[in-house]
Amino acid sequence: MDFGFLAVPIYMALIAFGFAVFTDTQTVNIEYVDVPESIAAETGYTSPVLVTRLADEMQLIAKKASTKAEVRQVELHEEKKPVAVLSEFVGLTPLVRVVQESVSLTPFTFSGEIVIHGDELEMKLRGYDSHHRQFQIVKTAHHDQVPELVRGAAYEAMRVVNPYVLAAYQFKRDRLTRDFTPTLEIIQRELDHHDTEYSKWMLNLWGMVLYQQSDRRGAIEKFREAYAIDKDFLSPLLNWGVVEAREGNHSHAIELFKAVTSNKAAAAKNTAAAAAAYSEWGFSLALIGKYDDAFTKFETAAMTDGTFADVYSSWAEVLSALGRKEDASRMTARALALAPTEVVYTENLIGAVQSLPAAATTE
Repeated sequence: MDFGFLAVPIYMALIAFGFAVFTDTQTVNIEYVDVPESIAAETGYTSPVLVTRLADEMQLIAKKASTKAEVRQVELHEEKKPVAVLSEFVGLTPLVRVVQESVSLTPFTFSGEIVIHGDELEMKLRGYDSHHRQFQIVKTAHHDQVPELVRGAAYEAMRVVNPYVLAAYQFKRDRLTRDFTPTLEIIQRELDHHDTEYSKWMLNLWGMVLYQQSDRRGAIEKFREAYAIDKDFLSPLLNWGVVEAREGNHSHAIELFKAVTSNKAAAAKNTAAAAAAYSEWGFSLALIGKYDDAFTKFETAAMTDGTFADVYSSWAEVLSALGRKEDASRMTARALALAPTEVVYTENLIGAVQSLPAAATTE
């Protein structure tokens, strides 16, 4: 019998991205954006203000993509031009338990200007990275839509700096409308660059899109493609297992979760991935009636990564379904202690789990 696992799409969105903890300090420099005096006087968007707002918008995109970005400082160069520096640009928020992987992010430098064309404003940003690759961004808006102009420029700047972060941000937005066309456009555009370093990330996210579109077989294919690129990239392997489990293929799912945990080197670097695999492994065992074995896997998950709150949510679901309400409440409390604003835990545990299999089955 199925659990009625209501949190599957949310759980996938939080755990499955494979976002990186970028260990190297990375910097995005916005040196200056010249603003016409008339626009500055009318709107208050002086050059220092516009640079700061541009950095803020890039920060917001990264945060909404389940990452963080911090405007470390706004200072003046010798030329008295403003500079916004975004250091340690991509990382993890403490409330998002995502699989930790590593990927490079090259420092970028931007500068540019706004010019007036009748009733229209044009912002042109020029940039280069540490490999001396150059790029240009051009956005236009009506003269009374400076905030929209800044948001549009930040969106395109993020496409240059890290297209995967932008794709993940867009994915979160598209989940609200159920139209993933914008996300797929970002993914396909990046994959068209055959030398892209983001292939595995984009394929993993593509699989998540297909999962959301109820194309589970298509999702598995993309997860397999992503994993084939890098056998130490655990996120697609974990996702693949999750989809197999949702399909009821628990034997195969458990094999995949075992594969995640048996890659000792990668799992040691990415304890959240290993913890998630043990947690999902336990959940599959519970679904086939092997409750004691399930609790053992939950314990292993908790020991593997003590900050991984999701395991306590799954643990509580099983306990609740077995009628052990007080024990379930204690596990829920542990989950909420680790992630106090994660309302999905309480939502999942109120009436979501009705029953477990009447007897264990052998797989």
